[in-house]
Amino acid sequence: MEAPDIFTEPANVDPNTLANLGPLRPMAGIWEGRGGKDEHPAAEGREDDAYVERVEMQPIDPQLNGPQLFYGLRYHVHIVKPGEIEMFHDQVGYWLWEPATKTVIQMLAIPRAQVALAIGFAEPDAREFELVAGERGIASGPFLEQAFRTVEFRIRVSIGPGDTWSYDQDTVLQVRGRAELFHHRDRNTLIRVAPPTPNPLAR
Repeated sequence: MEAPDIFTEPANVDPNTLANLGPLRPMAGIWEGRGGKDEHPAAEGREDDAYVERVEMQPIDPQLNGPQLFYGLRYHVHIVKPGEIEMFHDQVGYWLWEPATKTVIQMLAIPRAQVALAIGFAEPDAREFELVAGERGIASGPFLEQAFRTVEFRIRVSIGPGDTWSYDQDTVLQVRGRAELFHHRDRNTLIRVAPPTPNPLAR
C-alpha cells in the first residue's frame, strides 16, 4: 500500500480568502459588543462582570501545509469594563477553515501565559457550530497550571440576522483547594461596525 503524499501542495489555489471561508465568512470584519457577561472565579466563589468588546477579524492569505489548505481570519479581541479604559481582557489568534475536511479551528493566546487550540466541524453554510479544546490542546504557565488549571475550553458560535454573531464560551477550571470544577462563562453578541479588508493576494 502506497503511503499518502504529505509533501505535494494543491494546485490552482483560489487566492480570495473571503470567498472561501465557509462558516467563518459572516465573522469577517470589525465588531463591537456592549452586552458582554462574564462569570469568573473569586475568593468568595463567583464574581459576575459586564464588559464591552471590540473584535477585529481580518482575512489572511491561503495557508498551505503540504496537501492541507486553510483559509482563515487573524483576530484581536480587546475588552474593557463599561466606562473604563483599562484592559480587562486581550486575546489574539486565528480562526481557520479547512474546506477538505470541514474542520473549524480556533487558535488563541492571552497575555496571562496561556494558549489553546480548539477544533470543531461544520458545513460550509452552517449558522451555528461548536469547538472544543481538551487538556492536550491547552498550554498554561506554571501559576495557572497550579492554581487555575484549565481542563476544557468550549465555544459555541451562532451567526445571527443581519451583521451580528454571538458566542457562548465555557472554560472549565480546576481551582486549587476546591473539589468541584468551575465553569468560567463568557458570552456576548457582536455587531459589525466595519467590513473586512481583503487579504493581500486578493487585492
